[in-house]
Amino acid sequence: MYGQSTQFLYLHKYLVGGATTFTAHLIHRIMKNKPIILRSGNANRSEKKLRDFGYGLVYQNVASDVVHKIKYPFITLYKENYFHLISKLNEKRINFDDITLVIHDHRDISKSSLPYVKKWKLITIRKTVQHYLKNKFDLDSLFLPHPFYTYPVITKKVPTDVVSISRISFEKNIDIILRANKLLNDNQSIKLYGCISRIYVHHFLGGQNGDFTKYYYGQFEKSFSTLSKILAEAKFVVDLSVLKHDGGGTQYTFLEAIHNGCALILHRNWLKNNDVKEEYCDFREGYNCFAVEDEKELSDLVKKNPDTSRIVKNAKKLIKRHANVDWSFLLKND
Repeated sequence: MYGQSTQFLYLHKYLVGGATTFTAHLIHRIMKNKPIILRSGNANRSEKKLRDFGYGLVYQNVASDVVHKIKYPFITLYKENYFHLISKLNEKRINFDDITLVIHDHRDISKSSLPYVKKWKLITIRKTVQHYLKNKFDLDSLFLPHPFYTYPVITKKVPTDVVSISRISFEKNIDIILRANKLLNDNQSIKLYGCISRIYVHHFLGGQNGDFTKYYYGQFEKSFSTLSKILAEAKFVVDLSVLKHDGGGTQYTFLEAIHNGCALILHRNWLKNNDVKEEYCDFREGYNCFAVEDEKELSDLVKKNPDTSRIVKNAKKLIKRHANVDWSFLLKND
């Protein structure tokens, strides 16, 4: 089972967020027969049970000693709490570039993991992250745009909602959205969907008894059709992400919005900051997205309710790159 062809590994305890969506889009794009995703922990025994990964995929929890038996690991996400597996992957291995690791942001690599991963085949999905890894660790990586599976979309004639489908968590600036909602009428307010970080909600959004619950519509099912139903009602998608040592490129919330015909409202610091070189930036304010910095700008934009046809048309050009990028050359099969 684990020997002679590429095996996808997901090394994180949470099955939500951009890396989960990345794994789903990647597999749907390049694999005709959908594989079992392996997820390892500290257990001494592997489970026989297959569990729901979302997006029509399944995963299996396997014992950590299974990992070193995998000839061609393709790690779609690695986080430091799985550090104990890194050395196992390198045991008795001759060709270290048989291991592929996708790096999503600067936190995926540390001084601890560096000695183990530097000989692997490293893939970055934003130019800014690729630049950071080279400057910080002298790590070479191959940049490939996010793979995107162009699933069927649901359309409505006159979508009017303004929504956020980001995680309700740090670095997403959900607090700006809440403050903007206080400046808007109820029929204009921005609807929040997504997985909650309870710590973030408690400390930054006033807890479950604050205004947050008024605008929160829940965590949506991990399926392309469910997501498209939400976005079919939306004219705008708000994503105010600002990530350290990052920015300029795409995220899956951006691509999902564009694919479903929604106009993006981004944080201006995603487009321009000290980490983002101009040539790394896929977005231009007023051309393929709107941009704001605070609740006043955001609420004013929502009230103004501008025509989005040109913004959406220009943004659609990005999808072609992500729908056509070839990741299949990374697959191996003896």
